[in-house]
Amino acid sequence: MKWSIPEKVIARGRQYLQEGRVLSVVPDQEEKVWHAEVLGSELYMVDLDGTAKEVDFCQCPYWEENKYCKHTVAVELYLRSKNLSRIIQADQAMIEPVKRSSEGEILSKGFSRLKIKNTAQRIQPLIVEYQVEAIETNHYHPELAILGLYLRIGYLDNPKKTYIVKNIFDFLQSFTENENYTVNKQYQFQLDHRAFQSEDQEILSQLAGCAQTQLLLGSSGMQVKGKLDKRFLLLPIEQAKSLLSKMNQTTRLQVQINELKFQGIQFSENEKPLIFTVTKQNESYRLVAQNDFDLFLTHYQWGMIQGTFYSLNKQQQAVYLTWKQLMRRFTEPEVLFEKKELSSLFKEIIPLLSEVGEVEVADEVKAEVTDIPVEFVFYFRKSKGKIQTRVDFVYDKVIFSTDAKHEVSAGDSSEVLRDKAQEQRVLDLFKMYRYRKNETGYERALPSGEELYAFFRTELAVFRQFGEVRLGKKLRELYLDAQRHQPKIEVEETSSWLDIRFDVTGINEHEIDQVLQSLLRNDAFYTLENGQVLSFDSEEFQQTSQVLQQFRESIRSDSGTIHLPKNQGLIIQDKLSGSNATFSDSFQKMIQDLIQPEQYQVELPEILHAELRDYQKQGFKWLKMLGNYQFGGILADEMGLGKTLQTIAYLLSEKEGKGNLSALIVAPASLIYNWQAEVKKFAPSLSIQVINGNKKEREELLSLEADIRVTSYASLRQDLADYQEKIINYLILDEAQMVKNSSTKTAQALRELSIPQRFALSGTPIENNLEELWSLFATIMPGFFPNKTRFRELTPEEIAKMIRPFVLRRDKQTVLKDLPEKTEMNLYSALTEEQKTVYLAYLRQMREEITSMDSETFKKNRIGILAGLTRLRQICCDPRLFIDDYQGGSGKLEQVKDLLVAAKENNRRVLLFSQFTGMLTILQEELAELGLSTFYLRGSTKPQDRLTMVDAFNEGERDVFLISLKAGGTGLNLTGADTVILYDLWWNPAIEEQAAGRAHRIGQKNVVEVWRMIAEGTIEERMDSLQQEKRELFQKVIQGNEEQLTKLTEEDIRMILSVGELEE
Repeated sequence: MKWSIPEKVIARGRQYLQEGRVLSVVPDQEEKVWHAEVLGSELYMVDLDGTAKEVDFCQCPYWEENKYCKHTVAVELYLRSKNLSRIIQADQAMIEPVKRSSEGEILSKGFSRLKIKNTAQRIQPLIVEYQVEAIETNHYHPELAILGLYLRIGYLDNPKKTYIVKNIFDFLQSFTENENYTVNKQYQFQLDHRAFQSEDQEILSQLAGCAQTQLLLGSSGMQVKGKLDKRFLLLPIEQAKSLLSKMNQTTRLQVQINELKFQGIQFSENEKPLIFTVTKQNESYRLVAQNDFDLFLTHYQWGMIQGTFYSLNKQQQAVYLTWKQLMRRFTEPEVLFEKKELSSLFKEIIPLLSEVGEVEVADEVKAEVTDIPVEFVFYFRKSKGKIQTRVDFVYDKVIFSTDAKHEVSAGDSSEVLRDKAQEQRVLDLFKMYRYRKNETGYERALPSGEELYAFFRTELAVFRQFGEVRLGKKLRELYLDAQRHQPKIEVEETSSWLDIRFDVTGINEHEIDQVLQSLLRNDAFYTLENGQVLSFDSEEFQQTSQVLQQFRESIRSDSGTIHLPKNQGLIIQDKLSGSNATFSDSFQKMIQDLIQPEQYQVELPEILHAELRDYQKQGFKWLKMLGNYQFGGILADEMGLGKTLQTIAYLLSEKEGKGNLSALIVAPASLIYNWQAEVKKFAPSLSIQVINGNKKEREELLSLEADIRVTSYASLRQDLADYQEKIINYLILDEAQMVKNSSTKTAQALRELSIPQRFALSGTPIENNLEELWSLFATIMPGFFPNKTRFRELTPEEIAKMIRPFVLRRDKQTVLKDLPEKTEMNLYSALTEEQKTVYLAYLRQMREEITSMDSETFKKNRIGILAGLTRLRQICCDPRLFIDDYQGGSGKLEQVKDLLVAAKENNRRVLLFSQFTGMLTILQEELAELGLSTFYLRGSTKPQDRLTMVDAFNEGERDVFLISLKAGGTGLNLTGADTVILYDLWWNPAIEEQAAGRAHRIGQKNVVEVWRMIAEGTIEERMDSLQQEKRELFQKVIQGNEEQLTKLTEEDIRMILSVGELEE
């Protein structure tokens, strides 16, 4: 047993042995240790070293602190009582080990110390007093003190007699568990929560939490004068104010600071309690602190005066501690300043001290200083390849300077208070920009190019934030300011181009092109040959740069003149509006004509065999106006408004005006003879030749002279080389949506033709996406749009603005007030039972396949998926379209048969459209059985036969005209019909509109009804919803509406296949 173990610990160990608390002792030969169990306030495991080192271990807190305890002593005494040495010998294993107590004995002895609490015992009310002391942690730094709390406890009925709690941690643990707590041999207090007043309960509960945290961190008291004192609990910084405020409300709080004691405290948040004075003492100026904190607690950011704690922020604390630290250097509690140091006192020290207290300056001191804000004047000049500079610090009439020759002194004896901190911030600017100090100020090498521009634009701007900047003449001349050297812009329209001439004051003519190239690169400036930099920082230069950027692909420049295509005139006018650009009369006339084409002065040809409506006259003027300026355009009138007639009138007028005409009209094969008939009807004076037949026949026909040649898109592609040898001045593309894909051979062939004047006719210039419009304009006005990559960056609104003068769109509702009404209705039919069975089987299969596909797999299988959709649509029409032995009937077929019989009884004339020619064949056979006569137009029908059938139907022959949607959806005039049936829906509503337009057009006398046949609960219903969305893009770009169209996407297909209305 170590000799250093106190006798009282040995006595307690002996008492434990006598009480039988050593429950078991077992030797461990291998580890050379005795394992024991000792029952204290709880059961502790004890390891007694079996070697001479006597390095023992116990689980109790006392051993943790002292490395010995009564439990280890009790075990060693136990071994002695058994005549055993604690040192385990080599033959120790031969000795019978001390037997372990039985489990029953252990339990009995363990419970013997516990007494059953008497719940009926009367609870005596208790009173708690709270004592707070500032405990020193560093003798040389009293501000590092921390607040410790100890408690006194007594009975409420005898509040004058209270007892110090010697172990606040045990006390708070007993309070938490409602246990008894012994303060000495005579007094034991029952710490039942009900014994305390409510405010004390709250405080003690909060303190118990603090104690638990500190115990977990290994602290079981506070070091007071070098010893652990378990009376004290550290007041945590984050809870100190809350706890002290609550304790203060009990009126039982006492705070002791050194020898000062305060009964109760106060807190102040915003007050500045310190007082400083500045007075004059002989020829010096004396700064003194008139008071100080009784205690300052850095950790808590509190200062205390007479029981009031003042909260300080970090800046205030730094000021106060700095003041205290500096004052320790002086023998007297004052600081003396000379007159020349007053600036430092007033500009640097007093503002900081004012953050922690009030600074009182004597009147006689105020009278001797002048406090004026500083102003800065920077001088820059060019000298010997350098920029030399100085700065003046101006205090009203007094000037200090980096160059002493420029300083101006005060006229009286008052001291000017210099703002040295602000002056230094300004001087630091020169360091930031790498100036070197010289005798008069600072200097740096004269930069050039980009660095010179940065000097004028960026560096000087920073200096101007602090004061006035003055430049020497030579330096000033190196910078050509954009505001004083504005570009002069003249825009003139010539026969082939727009000429935009640029000139800049002070720039040689031979450098103008380089200036333009710099603007084209979107540079911020241009460096002239003589080293000057021309800034582009003005609205006029930026407008010029934007124009150059927008047309960089088609721009040509020559000696300060830029040549641009004339079709960009409106954009040029828009971009340069508000600038100092001047526009020639011819340019302004062109702009006026583009904006108001209806005002264009031109006469209709007298020999035109037709009376044009007002809107058709405007369309004729629009064509003539665009042609006059060599522009192309798209006549996008709705179907049935006479695009053909307006075009014929234009070509006839061109023949009259110029004496000759060489025009090529390219149209779908189904319409080429229609053009021949229309030209002969309305302009018989024009010779027209249809180029059709085999290759040899077409060559012979092409060799014949004619004002107008008409051919199909397919024939043109095959005969491109022959047309390239011909001199053709006019190109008309009918149903121009045929070239909506710019990558097709047809579109490429058309772009290879050298024909100056081009127009497109199309009621649907956009069917799916905006790139179709790009393709059309690439054909009729090459270079009008930027390349595809930049085109995709344009918004629909920007595109609409660009094309507005070159696309003319009118609808029937607006211009044909006398055109009979067109009504549309959806007619729903139910599938037959057999038809439904087939439909659901195919739908289920498609759903299963698509559900398991990710987007990448979906793209790879897109063609197969679309084929599957076509199968579902065919089932809705009639499963016999691809199931040979099907005999289950079609609900839609039966419905349409009833409708057609009723239509004949009511003298209605019907056009019936279907995408599936097989369906039209079935209908032709079924209607024949009903006694209904039909015409049937399909893709293979020859152009001459088409016209014959159309004329015959319009004259009243036969009951129904069956038409393939793709073959007869465009170019036909069937005003003899008053009813249009769309037997099956198509993805794009524009195709259906074109079909309905065959009947609802000029010449129609009757109301036209459009019936759309829909199989209920099938994908046809979803297709109808999709069509509503697909009208949007056309309306937004062509008609200026607010919506937008999308083509058939993966999301569309998944939506279509999600139908759930049809019961399985």
